[in-house]
Amino acid sequence: MPSLDAGVVVVGGGPAGSLAALALARRGVDVLVLDKKRFPRDKPCGGGIRYGVYRRFPDLADHLRASVAIHEIRRVRMESPSGHSVVASGDAPLYLTLRRTELDAALLARARAEGARVVEGARATEVECGPGVVVVRCVDGRAFTARVVIGADGVNSVVARAAGLTTGFADEALAIDTMEETPLAELAMAEPDTMYVAYGYKGWPGYGYVFPKRDCVDAGVGFLLPFFKRALSGPPYAHHARFLEEVAARGIVRGRSNPDNFKAYRLPLGGPLERTYAERMLVCGDAGGFVNAYTGEGIYYAMVTGRHAGEVAADVVASGDGSAARLADYEARWRAEIGDELADSVRIQRRLFANPALADAIIRAAALDARLCRLFALVALGEASLRRHRLEMAWRFLLAKLRSRWRRARS
Repeated sequence: MPSLDAGVVVVGGGPAGSLAALALARRGVDVLVLDKKRFPRDKPCGGGIRYGVYRRFPDLADHLRASVAIHEIRRVRMESPSGHSVVASGDAPLYLTLRRTELDAALLARARAEGARVVEGARATEVECGPGVVVVRCVDGRAFTARVVIGADGVNSVVARAAGLTTGFADEALAIDTMEETPLAELAMAEPDTMYVAYGYKGWPGYGYVFPKRDCVDAGVGFLLPFFKRALSGPPYAHHARFLEEVAARGIVRGRSNPDNFKAYRLPLGGPLERTYAERMLVCGDAGGFVNAYTGEGIYYAMVTGRHAGEVAADVVASGDGSAARLADYEARWRAEIGDELADSVRIQRRLFANPALADAIIRAAALDARLCRLFALVALGEASLRRHRLEMAWRFLLAKLRSRWRRARS
């Protein structure tokens, strides 16, 4: 067996890869992180994450607060395809917004501080599994060997393909998302503590969003890729700029889009891969399809799956058993924690995106019932379980519809 460069190689140094490396380093495993970029580096992303990240990762809470300019969101304005809107609020923050440049650098720095080694500017192009070892080859000819490889290398994951877990996400499982992060001097929210989300923007299968941050605003639109190709096409920036012009005309933001800050990217919205492990290989984060299918939020799921991947890989290194059967524990763990939530997000997406009238009805009902409004926001933001609150939300929705009809009949 060739000599090993590390016990585990992690391909990708974003939140999923950093959390995997951190878990491994804390368990005393020699872990090497490869990333094609050099940090700090930008990453196309809306930059929002549930407030519950502090509860899930209490060991990182103080580090994140000290290292990242985190903005707390206390109000969420949700809008339906026909323009009806409702605002959910609460005493405690509902959501957090931040810059991925800062978050990713902070998480990778913590992994480094715990002992993880990092090689930047290393673009992995090939992964080969041999007897007792995995080899990761880079575009510049370098090769790295390990007992286990964790793929945290995004939607175009080299590791996932090499493991036979996917041949690439089909168009039906992808969205095209846009974003721009523009300083407050150029673009600002009218209400800095309120984020805006338009479900089924223009009645199309997708969304628009504006996230206020500490020193900038992040805004964009997202559309299911088959719809974009069939009905919209053209440069994504045209649709992005039009959305910002519309929300500016309505007073939601002040200022205008800056095309120099614009990015478009693909996002997996079809749910996790059917299988996320193979012999000596695991995938996490976007590489495994771990993104909420109707909000597009993926940072939290990347961190959760990254930590599970790192902990399972540490056990594999200790036992010497890198078989697929042993690595199946990874899938059992993430399914137990976030499997239902991700499956529900796919079902919600398919119903809401295919039926603008339903999204209208939900927003109208939420405007008549404060509890329903808050539940809808909490479920959408990952702070409450749909399955736990489904019955209450259903009867509140029906009562609100009846109340609306009664009011119309009286008038």
